[in-house]
Amino acid sequence: MQLTHAPEFRIHLNDDQVILHGTAEESAGVILRGSVILTCHEQTRVKSITLRFMGTTNVNWSEGSHQKHYRAERKILEKEWTFLELKKKAHHLCQGQYKWDFELPLPGNLPETVNHEMGQVQYRLKAYCDRPTFSMNYVDKRVIEVTRLMLPSCLELSQSVIISNVWAGKVAYDISIPSKVYCSNKSIPISFDLMPIAPHLKIKSASCSLKQYVTCSTLDHHKTEGRVINHLRDDRLSIDSTTGRWTKTELLHVPSDSNLVNYDMCGELIQIKHKLKFAVALQNADGHISELRAAIPVVIAPMLPEDDDNTLPAYEDAWRSIPYDAETLARMIAMGEVSPSTAAAAPPAPPAPSSLPALILTSDSHSTLSSLSSGSVNSNSLGEEDLLTPQPLPWMGIDISRVPSYTTALRTGIPCTLSPSLPNYESIMIA
Repeated sequence: MQLTHAPEFRIHLNDDQVILHGTAEESAGVILRGSVILTCHEQTRVKSITLRFMGTTNVNWSEGSHQKHYRAERKILEKEWTFLELKKKAHHLCQGQYKWDFELPLPGNLPETVNHEMGQVQYRLKAYCDRPTFSMNYVDKRVIEVTRLMLPSCLELSQSVIISNVWAGKVAYDISIPSKVYCSNKSIPISFDLMPIAPHLKIKSASCSLKQYVTCSTLDHHKTEGRVINHLRDDRLSIDSTTGRWTKTELLHVPSDSNLVNYDMCGELIQIKHKLKFAVALQNADGHISELRAAIPVVIAPMLPEDDDNTLPAYEDAWRSIPYDAETLARMIAMGEVSPSTAAAAPPAPPAPSSLPALILTSDSHSTLSSLSSGSVNSNSLGEEDLLTPQPLPWMGIDISRVPSYTTALRTGIPCTLSPSLPNYESIMIA
């Protein structure tokens, strides 16, 4: 008995994570590219092959004493491809691999992927291979994650926030954070600067909370759920006797667990926002405890744009980037002269002269590019009239990546007659 392998049917994506750059108004969108691959180990009968992209958003929750149910659903985007059309007779596919490419322009205003207990935003691909009766159909599904990356020029990335005030005539306070945007698995530095004004006032504790607000909406109703993502409390507080102030920077960690935190987004049915909330407990002279409260809105993003990855080098730095060959670069790393991260960013060295394409000029003045190496050409088969050495060009030996100064250009007597067939300036003016 001979065993046969079932065909392999799958969706291949160039990238299963779609990153939209900028806000919904700024982003130009992105193109989702991939292929549907069918590998047949024997002749296979197929009726049709289709692919479907679906983007949907839905909300679903209950509330009230009678647990009234609220539900809404919207289609964001839908697209279908037909690679093999359905006909009266099935298609007979021989043994081998079959591949159908596809691409889909995704607009920049798509809402980001969300998975929350009250609502979801999901993007999915489903490939379907329909086969004749009594034959098993083939199905493959892929989930597409859509995220959004702020542009490096976004003001919120570099905008610090400070709350400064005098509370109830008892304490002057400054609470600040260096930026409004933070990503998961990072810490938010929160700086406190408190100065008691009322006599015999003591600071008992300071607490910070990162709170998430998820708002789900239907046509006639909406619900906002608030949840504390992380919290810290500092009871070891002491006022500096020389300045009379209490200053400290607390670090509040942003969890990386997707079940605890969702990223900021604004969709038709779902909105997600975050706030930093502060509470400072103050003990009055009579022993009564008062509490100072404040809040700062922040943005929790899936990732932050890195300046090194998004900023082009200056012209002066670009021409200094000398490519090293592999052996020299490895030796410099071993000696500690170059870090591995710097080496990874170094441009590759140009190939050796023997591996460069050779320019062969024949006697009939036709030039041909040949990729043969120097050892693969029989020198006895070529005469001097067949193989000519090209004359050095005027710019050879000059670093053309550097623009000379005006004085240097005047002193340099390099002719600019690159081709005798080009007309001179006077002949053009006469014409």
